[in-house]
Amino acid sequence: MADISVIACYHAGNLVSYYDRSVFRSVNVSFESFIVTSKPSVLNGIKSRVVESSDTMPAGKRNLGVSLSSSDYIAFFDDDVIVDKMCLYEMKKYLDTHPDVGMVYCKLLNMEHKDRFDEAGSYLTWTGFLYSRAAQHIKDEGQFDYDTPILAGKSAGCMVRSEAFYEAGRFDEDFGILGEETDLSWRIWLKGHRVMFVPTAFAYHAFNTKYKPRDKYYTNTRVYYNGCRNYITLLIKNLGVSNLCRILPVHILIWTGASCAMILTLRLGAAWKILCGMWYVLRNLKTILAKRKEIQQGRVGSDRDIMAFIMASP
Repeated sequence: MADISVIACYHAGNLVSYYDRSVFRSVNVSFESFIVTSKPSVLNGIKSRVVESSDTMPAGKRNLGVSLSSSDYIAFFDDDVIVDKMCLYEMKKYLDTHPDVGMVYCKLLNMEHKDRFDEAGSYLTWTGFLYSRAAQHIKDEGQFDYDTPILAGKSAGCMVRSEAFYEAGRFDEDFGILGEETDLSWRIWLKGHRVMFVPTAFAYHAFNTKYKPRDKYYTNTRVYYNGCRNYITLLIKNLGVSNLCRILPVHILIWTGASCAMILTLRLGAAWKILCGMWYVLRNLKTILAKRKEIQQGRVGSDRDIMAFIMASP
């Protein structure tokens, strides 16, 4: 049995073969590799096991991939990532030597400008939005080369204990894409496990580069509809009562203000997507509250126990 099951989702683009080759250059680890896709006929010459999924969104695809695994560790990558040969080893080593840690995120660097950041972990803010401590494209000068607790990072490069994954309840498939890893990480914290940034593990991500430009791949639906819907849902599900009452109104007010500003500047498509995201939450509030009840009843400790680790005021 492999120590690690490596799972990626293929959606679109022509970078997946580079990802596949990079994974199989990994050293010092025993692993199996899956690529889950709704377009299996497109993936020719792939060394990973190709798994067909009827779900087109990453959350469902990743859950399907994990269901095929019997490994102690699950690594998630995006299909537009080049994985360093030591990345799997470094993430597994950290989990092996830190039994209180349930999930780790690697350092993500820009695929086009390899000395610049894509992601180095994020924290919750008083607005309900996330603060990414390594702003995109800032130069990597070693300023984040230390392991540290974070709320989450990007599922473009992370590893979780399979036990913690199932204990937290897997990915919430209603999220589809955007914020689904933050939701999972938060629930892992609520189950009493830490989530850490591990800079000795790294990979290169094509997000917002010439290889995968933002305007071509990141639509209004993904950014504004999914963003509004998923962020509000994230807060409702995971915050304790006092923090929910304090943070959620501010968060909704900001989305409302953003929508109004977009109407005034004639960005009507984006404004409409924000309003649709809010309407989704209202229509599905009963379901979201049922999820909240289950999460809050099963949590270990209060917000006070974890807020010092997962929240920041930039």
